[in-house]
Amino acid sequence: MVTQQSRFQPPVNGGQHVRRRNLLQQLQRVAPRRLTTIIAPAGYGKTSFAAQWHDLLRNHGGNVVWVPLEVDDCDQNHFLLALLEALQDLHPGEGRGLDASNMPVATLLSVLITRLRRIEAAVTLFLDDYHFAQTDATESLLAKLLAAKELAHVKFVLISRSAPRFPISALRLNGELKQIGVADLSFSDTEAQEFFVGRAEKLTREQIGELNKRTEGWAVALQMVRVLVAESSDSASILESFDGSNAEMARYLSEQVFSSLPEDIQHFLVETASLPAISRTLAAAICDSPDAATLFNRLADYALPIATLDAQGMWIRCHPVFNSFLKEEAVRVGIETHDFLRRAARWFQTRDDCEAAVRHALLAGDTALAAEIIETSGGWRRVYATTRGGTLLFQTLITKAADINLSGYPLTTLGLCVISAKAGQLDAANHYLAIAERVCTGQILSRDLRVVRVLMSLYTDRWASTADLSALEDDLAYGSDIELIHRALALNMLAYNFLIRTDLDRAIHYGQLAMRAFRDGGADFGAMHLYTHIGQAAFFSGDSASAEDAYRSLIAEAQSNVGEGSDLDAVGQVLLSEVLSMRGEHDAASAALSWALPHLERHDTWFDLLAAGFMAQQRVLRLNGDVLAAHAAIDSARSAARRRGFDRLTRLIDGERVTLLVATGSVEEAVRYAEASGFAVQTAYADTTNNLSLNLRGCVPALLWTRIYAARGDNARARDVFDRMRTQQALKPHVPRRIELEILDIRLSLAEDRPDRAAACLSNLLLSQPVADYRAILQIEGADFTCHLRCLATLMEIPEVISQRLAHVLDGPAMPAPADSASASAAAAKTVAEPGGLTERERSVMRLLSAGLSNKEIGRQLDLSDNTVKFHLRNIFAKFNVTTRTAAVTAGRNSGLLP
Repeated sequence: MVTQQSRFQPPVNGGQHVRRRNLLQQLQRVAPRRLTTIIAPAGYGKTSFAAQWHDLLRNHGGNVVWVPLEVDDCDQNHFLLALLEALQDLHPGEGRGLDASNMPVATLLSVLITRLRRIEAAVTLFLDDYHFAQTDATESLLAKLLAAKELAHVKFVLISRSAPRFPISALRLNGELKQIGVADLSFSDTEAQEFFVGRAEKLTREQIGELNKRTEGWAVALQMVRVLVAESSDSASILESFDGSNAEMARYLSEQVFSSLPEDIQHFLVETASLPAISRTLAAAICDSPDAATLFNRLADYALPIATLDAQGMWIRCHPVFNSFLKEEAVRVGIETHDFLRRAARWFQTRDDCEAAVRHALLAGDTALAAEIIETSGGWRRVYATTRGGTLLFQTLITKAADINLSGYPLTTLGLCVISAKAGQLDAANHYLAIAERVCTGQILSRDLRVVRVLMSLYTDRWASTADLSALEDDLAYGSDIELIHRALALNMLAYNFLIRTDLDRAIHYGQLAMRAFRDGGADFGAMHLYTHIGQAAFFSGDSASAEDAYRSLIAEAQSNVGEGSDLDAVGQVLLSEVLSMRGEHDAASAALSWALPHLERHDTWFDLLAAGFMAQQRVLRLNGDVLAAHAAIDSARSAARRRGFDRLTRLIDGERVTLLVATGSVEEAVRYAEASGFAVQTAYADTTNNLSLNLRGCVPALLWTRIYAARGDNARARDVFDRMRTQQALKPHVPRRIELEILDIRLSLAEDRPDRAAACLSNLLLSQPVADYRAILQIEGADFTCHLRCLATLMEIPEVISQRLAHVLDGPAMPAPADSASASAAAAKTVAEPGGLTERERSVMRLLSAGLSNKEIGRQLDLSDNTVKFHLRNIFAKFNVTTRTAAVTAGRNSGLLP
């Protein structure tokens, strides 16, 4: 028999639970409230925690009373007697000889209030297992004690599995209520580690952390694992299999939680055990019991291990360990849980919650139902629907695709095609497209097939056929019944295809229409993709600022709606890096490329994005003078291109390798590599391969051979290839390409000793094009070339505004040492020791200079203007590192150039 003295003492902790330091410290900062409730299901350590708080208050000199309640205490007399008996620990002599067993309730309550009033100091009563005594009658007694103003010094702590049902709003308003629940009592990772110290050396910190996450910090589950691990030699298998179906855990849940529940609540919990979450309306819709909604509301009366999932308390779920136990119980009693999951799937479908409907269908193992739900919800359109898109929906379904007769669900199959392409799984995408092509008959399905087929051309880097593009425009013109997201994607594809054909105005027009259509359809995920087309069209039109705005909007929306580091975030970062690198902001471009470009190489991408990232990367590395890193980046990009099957990207990369070799002086190696990579000299004269309107980025063969011939000093061939290529263009090149062509024209004119033409080209370039926003195109030509440009601006008859604009372009963002020279100053001061260091025209000037002719006389002899003679003399002085005419002649004789 338990003695009074032992009964009214809190249980000894015995090391079974760690001290909840943070929570205890919070409670210690202020005195106990008039009412504190510690409410949680069995096994959360309510009593253990309350005992720690009780001891803490007592050790600091507080008056504390521990009142353990039992089932018999639900009677009002027993309840009041339990309180009176507990108070004798404070005043052992008081109440002896009192025969309270036959007193009426009113008298006992009066005696209790009197004794509490006689306690002068504050006193805290801990009522453990309050749920055993909890009835309307006992709750009315406690409510009276809390309402008594003369008992303001008496504090109550209720330790219970169910919340009190008497009014507590007044206490809350007055700041006299403290509520401690499951979230407060659940173990943190740190507390879980401490809990296992010295008792489960077989478990690592990572295993304990994962276990705590799985059990959601439920103390009894952690304790059960600790015991099982201590008794077993195979701790890993225990961790893998531990849930509510574990025999020891199931026995505890059955005895301590489940068996004490009313039968109708037990049946309700088992019936709904398979559902990830449940609400009152869902329960009413799928459960066989007509009182399901009432049963749902009654769950709160039993303080079960249940988590509330929303602020309104409309959706709940059982603790994972408890849920596993309930599923085992459902199997034991023969309840067909899959049927309830199918009912739930249909219920979510009627509420247009496609994701939840499919999830429940798959949990039921009914893949056909999942495919049917997606089919009726729009099929492939779900990829672009909503703010975050439906990629996860199809990724979930695709793992079960082998179990589905896809020919019966063509729109869903097209969705699997799109999602596979976005993941870079092009073989799978083509497989699903082929299935859809066999079954998409009739006008309506043919439209769906057509728009997805054009989309696939983007991911597989194939040109969409003219027939498909014309049909898309016809669909939009005459298909008034086309669904909004379908219309938006068709406009999207037109925008993209006009972009890659350098029809930039139409690309922007269709892009803006597509974005508006996606927004109107509530498909922000689809709308975000349009920033890529609109931004690139602006960039190639010469509107760098608008391009940057588009990309920054994409990044902001992607990070907000999808998540930082997502595919769309990476897309925006790569395209923004192209703008920044062109402008000369190399550090910012490099920082974004470092993570975003590798991400795209592995995830959702297409040719243009990888081409933009690769070109920006090469631009940064070359302008930083890191030739080895530039070659390494080419190797990496080439592997990615081959892995994705992007032959056009491989060709662009090979072209940049040739360009890099030429720029760093390895001309013959560049020729060899060009021949081996499909850039034979014959290709420089082919119309198709040199069509600049179809090559937004990189070099075409004619440009490569122009540079090769120029580097070899074969100016006539360089000019022939270059001019022929320019005159063959049916469409005007985009702005960055125009800048590149003008700069190459200037370079050829200087090599041809035509500074007047070079000066005219430079003036036209700086006045007609936004070169400052694309300055990297000029800077990457090298220090020698920029030095020549400065000489042109100084010596030729160039307006002051041209010189100022050139200085702004060259001296804008800090220009690092380029790959083909140590620095601009070193290039200007370079000494040439052999005759090959001077051009043919410069050698002619040198011979006349050594004969003592003046500038005017040299000009008359060579048919040059005074400014052109000055230009050549400045170059000669720079190459010989001299400052006078006499010194130049002496240097020429010493080098063997002059006799």
